[in-house]
Amino acid sequence: MNRRRMHGVLVSALGLAMGAGAVLAGTGTASAATATTAATSGKVTLTARGTSIDDASPFTRVSVSKACPTDYRDALNVSLVMSDGEESTLVGNLTSGAPYSHAPVTAQVPAAEGDGVIVRSIATAFDVIGFPVVDGTYPVHVTCANADPDAFPEHPASTGFITVTGDTWKVSSQATPIATSLKLTASPAKHVQVGQPFTLTAKVPAGVPGVVQFAADSGVTVVGDPVPVVNGVASIQPPSNTAPNVRTYSATFVPADQLAYAQAYSTLTYTFVNAPSITVTDANGTVLGATPQLAPGQQITVSAKGFQPGSGESVGVSVTKALFGAFPVDLAPATSDAAGSVTGYTLTIPACLSHGSHKLVLTGDQSNVKITFAFTTN
Repeated sequence: MNRRRMHGVLVSALGLAMGAGAVLAGTGTASAATATTAATSGKVTLTARGTSIDDASPFTRVSVSKACPTDYRDALNVSLVMSDGEESTLVGNLTSGAPYSHAPVTAQVPAAEGDGVIVRSIATAFDVIGFPVVDGTYPVHVTCANADPDAFPEHPASTGFITVTGDTWKVSSQATPIATSLKLTASPAKHVQVGQPFTLTAKVPAGVPGVVQFAADSGVTVVGDPVPVVNGVASIQPPSNTAPNVRTYSATFVPADQLAYAQAYSTLTYTFVNAPSITVTDANGTVLGATPQLAPGQQITVSAKGFQPGSGESVGVSVTKALFGAFPVDLAPATSDAAGSVTGYTLTIPACLSHGSHKLVLTGDQSNVKITFAFTTN
């Protein structure tokens, strides 16, 4: 789904949530070029450069009363928030005054693009996402960012407001939006096998109408249509993954009344693993069948699938009923590769094994995936 399509479905879903189509029509009366409004995490001060929506750079300065959170102090992004909750950049990659580790966070906005900073007029912000310019009061998000947004995908934003009237705009004295929250979870928890279904669930404050838009890959891939919140919950079943990997999913709660309530955002890292399997061969490379008889001191080679993919994980290796025929013995750990596989792990059957039945156990440290291979000794 592209961004223009997402705009359309968000408008439709928000209309349903509110009982009718809505725009952020406001009655802000601030006449000064600068006004301060309380926001989700701090008070936002927007200093206007002019009054035309066609001005190439709307602000001369932006400020937030609180410091940016740890790991999100490299840059500020300023975006105009449409009535459907979609954001459109006004100022991007603003680094004047960085790192933003002390309150108040203040940054000067250049009059034109350059040195990696993006600036857009208010009219352009509407146009680039295909949204018509409609009179009303609109939230403006000032978002703290990391220089590596793929590794740090959270969206810590504070909210100010502007009012648009015809071809002009001004900073609004709109009352403080009430902060909201969002908790994103997945079922099954932590990971799911490739090709199997899973569900994402967002929990938001009960009694606040709105919709939740789910997305993947740092927001690049929109997942389905916006889901109306029912009793504080919105859920969706995304498409199954066809290969083992690790993906970042996100959820954005867009309140039906964005002048009264602030948006909330959350991310979740979720893992797709292969179905667990294990293959064991002897020193000659012969594949061993189910429950073979092995001898202490015999060398075997193990390959297994189903562990953490991506950067991999440490995989513990142990043999049950070893010491005194009761306690397990730990062997050197293995490491899974980018596909979540352990390949060519060679071990020697411990000499301390008692006669009887045993299991070779491989356990992922992060995934907790456990794969076993049963064998016997005489």
